[in-house]
Amino acid sequence: MLVSRVTNTMLKNTLLNNLSMNLGRMDKLQNQMSSGRKYGHISDDPSALIYGQSARNKLARLSHFQGAVSIAQSWLTQAESGVMELQKVVGNVYEELVSAGSVKTPDDKKNLAKVVFQLQSHYVDTLNASFGDRFVFSGYNTPGDFAHDRENVIKPFTLQNIPNADGRLEPTLFFNGFNVSQFDKWTTEKFNSDPEDLANPLTADERTALATLKNLLGDVKTLDVGPGVNMPITMNGIDILFYTVMSDGVPSVPIVRNTFDLLQEVYIGINGHPEQAAQAADPTTIPPTPAAPAMPATEPLGTDEFTKMIKLVQDAQNHLLTKTAEIGGRQRRLELLEARYETDTLNYEKMRSHAEDADMAEVIMYLKMAETVYQSALSAGARIIQPTLMDFLR
Repeated sequence: MLVSRVTNTMLKNTLLNNLSMNLGRMDKLQNQMSSGRKYGHISDDPSALIYGQSARNKLARLSHFQGAVSIAQSWLTQAESGVMELQKVVGNVYEELVSAGSVKTPDDKKNLAKVVFQLQSHYVDTLNASFGDRFVFSGYNTPGDFAHDRENVIKPFTLQNIPNADGRLEPTLFFNGFNVSQFDKWTTEKFNSDPEDLANPLTADERTALATLKNLLGDVKTLDVGPGVNMPITMNGIDILFYTVMSDGVPSVPIVRNTFDLLQEVYIGINGHPEQAAQAADPTTIPPTPAAPAMPATEPLGTDEFTKMIKLVQDAQNHLLTKTAEIGGRQRRLELLEARYETDTLNYEKMRSHAEDADMAEVIMYLKMAETVYQSALSAGARIIQPTLMDFLR
């Protein structure tokens, strides 16, 4: 039978190794308790740390999209307020038009016309509504920061008196320097045609103008509110202006109307055309102002014409209500995205916590156990190493 010899040196080395292991275990548990993390180094558990880092990356992306959703909601709220105000203006014009059909004296109609004129001006002002330092309905074509120089800013919607087909000077609406009043009363077939299709019955000027309009219509502010989700956060002013109605002709065909030009018709219908003096051409304006001949004054329209206008104004109201509902749909979609991102954030936080965070109750329990083991090791080592040669000889 082979018996191995155990020396004091062996006992000492074994004791020191065990004490070192116990200290290392307590050091790890103490780090977990103080930092709240399971692992202090990648080598401790590479797969868990990679899993946790993946969750952190997803949380960072979610935070970015949550911020984008918040910005989009602010823009859409401002756009909704603007469209609702436009709808209110058109509704007030409708009320004045109904009143004009029942008044008798020309002075009463003149007073109603003054109200309609102010509402028409406010309509243009609302189209130039801004959010921060950018216009809401102007697409990307904005002058930038105009907070300190509002007087010299070039607004997206401007008015200029230009002679119409009859030679009378009338306010003409421009969008970013482009005449959008020229498309009023176009047929929808002509308005929706492809300007590049040579088979369309369009003149060269009409093709150029329609191509420019199509480009401006596609100019809308958008924002990435999710992975691969690019949402318009406002509306193009041209899309708000134009709507479709049926013409008065026989046969009746769909035509597009410009809401501003309709309001101008209402104003002229109630007020009549004032006498117009001759005007010389002015090439210094942008665009150049053509000459206009002298024109006599005209009388206001009759009740039958007002009835036809009432239907057109109602159609303009319905168009703006449709646009409000469209904005509301986008806002509802953003609310759903926001709720989903909140849920995803909780899930990814749970994943990250499961991979990285230490269970404090478990850590404390194991730390107390390690302390007990360490103290027991010290006590046992002290009793074994303590006897000396003199103690043995006694």
